[in-house]
Amino acid sequence: MDNNQGTELKLLDFSKSLQVARALESLVLRGFGPQGLQTLMCTSTGQVLVTNNGATIFNALHIGHPAGRLMVKAIDKMIQYTGDGSKTFIVMLSEILQQIDCKYTEKDRGKLIRGVTHFTHNVFPVLQKQVLDHSRTSSLINDKKAFCDSFDGVLRSVISPHYSARVVESLVTTVTSSFNFDLPSDSFYEQVFIITQNFSQFVIKTIGPSVTDSTALDSFIIQRDFAIHFNLCPMEKVRFVILMCSIEEQVKQEDNESIYLSTNDSLRNFMLYQRERVDKFAQMCVEQKINVVISSVGIPKYCLQVLGSRNISVIHYLEEEDVEFLSQMCRKHVILEFPRVQFSEKEIFVASSCQRVIIGGKPCVQLTPCGEGLAPYTKTLILAAPTDGLCGQLYTVIHKAIKSVYLSLILSEGPSCTTATIPGGTSFELMCSHFLTRWCKSKTLVDEGVQMARILAEAFVGVARILHRNVTETTQNQTRDFLIKLSRVWERDADMNSLHCLGFDRRGTLRDMDKEGVLEPIALKFHLVSCLMDLLCTLLKTDGIIGT
Repeated sequence: MDNNQGTELKLLDFSKSLQVARALESLVLRGFGPQGLQTLMCTSTGQVLVTNNGATIFNALHIGHPAGRLMVKAIDKMIQYTGDGSKTFIVMLSEILQQIDCKYTEKDRGKLIRGVTHFTHNVFPVLQKQVLDHSRTSSLINDKKAFCDSFDGVLRSVISPHYSARVVESLVTTVTSSFNFDLPSDSFYEQVFIITQNFSQFVIKTIGPSVTDSTALDSFIIQRDFAIHFNLCPMEKVRFVILMCSIEEQVKQEDNESIYLSTNDSLRNFMLYQRERVDKFAQMCVEQKINVVISSVGIPKYCLQVLGSRNISVIHYLEEEDVEFLSQMCRKHVILEFPRVQFSEKEIFVASSCQRVIIGGKPCVQLTPCGEGLAPYTKTLILAAPTDGLCGQLYTVIHKAIKSVYLSLILSEGPSCTTATIPGGTSFELMCSHFLTRWCKSKTLVDEGVQMARILAEAFVGVARILHRNVTETTQNQTRDFLIKLSRVWERDADMNSLHCLGFDRRGTLRDMDKEGVLEPIALKFHLVSCLMDLLCTLLKTDGIIGT
């Protein structure tokens, strides 16, 4: 057998990199834009996926080509920060590689690498300043309505490619209602951060007739039923503790064996000791007016009977993630070992209500924490869809949307919470292309940086062209129609304030996307371009691969 089989060095030229990028692009191309189509695929485990989410499709693939794996890895790295933009990333990468393959040869690799470096360090900062100067900023303190409109616009931009216009507006209203816009700026920023980082704790997926049945509840939902439940006075606040230890004393294995081998009196004494321990815990709850005991571990039946005799409700087998989240949100401590005398004030949680609710046919507990020091609290989202798969897709889309909202926020000194956005519909791409074209024309010396800027200007236009093709209803003369609309954009050369708002709506019409309420976070766009430049530099520096 040949030991060198599969280890020979193979050339990775521009055309092969382009072929790989085009192959990945073809998987998500028709799903790009607000009229994006769904993709039906089957994973290696037999799971059937129907989605137009780029990250979901790429993660379900088993790509053999090293360059392809490198591209998907770069997309994954970007998505960890942005939550969105995978389709734009691969479309723009393909457009850039297309320009390079058509205009340059392998001898120009060094020149192109220098061009990427020059663009990243010198041109890109100027481009960022230009975009920021024409971005939309709204402060929660100074203009609450404009701030809320920007908030809705970012949600709408992310959700639009996945659902119809009616469903999009319903979801935007539902998600927006789960945030408290009356909070101070720093608390509002913390609120969005909390739900972004702990999204799974704020969401319940349930089977329902329609996505528009999704709603928001005013409290935290524990997806467990009461083991014991006693009705409380509606005006009475609920005091509860959270256990991450057993009420019973844990017996070591060697002690457990000796108990079984001992006399009946020893066994009886051991059981009496355990009962006294449970009675002591129950008495502590009564003395400190604890109404509810929540535990991450199971509570034995006889312990439930003891607690029930004192009118103490019990919820057990709570997920540890929920326990940790409640602790962080209420800024209280969970009990990790059996208390010797009494519970400390830092271990006693307070809630305005604690009651049983039925969600999707499943009994749950609706808990509304209150008290001083409570972290900025959001409502629980109930996401409904006809099937489990569609529920999962809705979950992914809403998570992406909220992460995009978080990226659009800037917490400055004061403190002041501000949104920094730019209109959607490829307004950012058209604006960047226009600026880079003008910048190149102003340079008398055509160096590597100017050449790379020209490549990117064409690539930005290519992204807009593909979006226009996907949303245009007619298929005839699409290229001519796009060029006519593009010329209208360039006619606004003198009026940059109106130029930056122009983009394509759901039907391919050139509109002021700011007035349409479709907005995108600037930070997401900047990070996408930065990651794209990093990947492009890596591909240009790689001219050979070993294996396939």
